Amino acid sequence: MNPCFAIIDRNTLESIALKDILWELFNHVEIHSYDSMDKFIRDSNRHFVHFFVSTEMLFSDSDEFDTLKHMTTVLTDGESPNMDLSGYRTLDITASEEDIVTRLMDLQKIGHYGELKPATAGEATKKNKLSEREKDVLKLMVKGLINKEIAKELDISTTTVIFHRNNICDKLQTRSIGKLTVYAVLSGIVSIKEI
Repeated sequence: MNPCFAIIDRNTLESIALKDILWELFNHVEIHSYDSMDKFIRDSNRHFVHFFVSTEMLFSDSDEFDTLKHMTTVLTDGESPNMDLSGYRTLDITASEEDIVTRLMDLQKIGHYGELKPATAGEATKKNKLSEREKDVLKLMVKGLINKEIAKELDISTTTVIFHRNNICDKLQTRSIGKLTVYAVLSGIVSIKEI
């Protein structure tokens, strides 16, 4: 049976966004979204290794997760919830995509899903797609430098930086800085500590 993540949240957009980010990090894990506890319970025959639960759902069904605290991340909106979340990991869903990715990668390192490794399928192939100069540009991109700063750092023109950025995004099929960051970290182009 494949390991699965459950996202239990009534907010469809939040669920879709989180599912997309999780898929980038753990593309060999099944990710299932539920907009009600009833739907989740009906589908509980899966091998869930982690639960991402909105504060609203946790508040209404806290009994379900009391014994699963070590496997549960509560999705918060950056404000202090009206309930005690001690023992639970939390994830601020209003944070930037980069912050969410970093937090999820931290959870993977310290969490209970040690059996899971970040997505690696096809990473070696993708890694070989980028030239050394593109890797240099990507490293500075994910560190937050703008085109002019990258050009100065690498002693190349801004036009050349833009050319390399476009090639990187085309080769990796994304313009999302969060996804580019995940790729750079998992490929060893940049350390998570450098971001």
